[in-house]
Formats: sequence, C-alpha cells, structure tokens
Amino acid sequence: MSPSQHFTRSVWFVTLVALLISLGAQVLIGALTPVTALDWLDNESRQGPVVLIAGETSFWRGDALIRAVSFGIGALVACLLANTQSWLLVASLVAISVVSSAFAQFPRPATPWQLSLWAAAAPIASLTVSVLFRAFKGDA
Repeated sequence: MSPSQHFTRSVWFVTLVALLISLGAQVLIGALTPVTALDWLDNESRQGPVVLIAGETSFWRGDALIRAVSFGIGALVACLLANTQSWLLVASLVAISVVSSAFAQFPRPATPWQLSLWAAAAPIASLTVSVLFRAFKGDA
C-alpha cells in the first residue's frame, strides 16, 4: 500500500473529513431549507411572514433534524473512505460529533430536555449510520 493511500484511509483522517462534510452539510442544508418547510415538526403552520427574533425564536426540532442528517452524511462518507470498519472508527465519529456539539450554538429558548435532544442528534446519527454501515459491510 502506498503511503498516500495509507494516509487517506486512516481512521483519524476520515474522521476529520467526516467532520468537515458534516459541518458543511449542516450549513448548506440550513441555508437551503425554508423556515416553513419544517413546520410539521412543531405541529403548526405560519400564516404571515416569519419574524425571527434573536434569543426568543427557536426552531430546535428543525435544527436537530438538520444536524442528524448532516452528521449522518458525514459518517456515511467516512465509512466509505475508511480502509477498515473498526469500532475505533465508530467511536471516533461519535466522539467528534459530541465535541462539535459542545462548540455549537445551542438553540434558545429551550428546556433542558430539548437541549439534550438537540445535542444528542449528531452523535446518535453518527452512531446509527456507522454501525449500520459496519453491519451491512460485514455481511457483504
């Protein structure tokens, strides 16, 4: 195996790639998704224009869904790039999503259980995608 191929397939490199893809996908999905597209999560429909007031308006359910999808995409790309589907890869993907949640801006206003669910969206999605990929890759 050439040195460049060994580097690009290391667990730490694909974890870093997964983080970059996840954060980029989160920004892209958040920017392209209209505010009213996720109203079904809150069981409401907005009749007039949406007014966003900093510190008072919270779309935590939509944010959690976008975080889960983006970190799931990042985990999938990491699993596709990785040389081996080890538990170290799964653990590193979950760890990097937990660390990224620690540095993220938490939605406000929100109750502690809402913040917990929002913060757990990325690690749960990373864990789910990487374990499912590992299970199906092992069968092939």
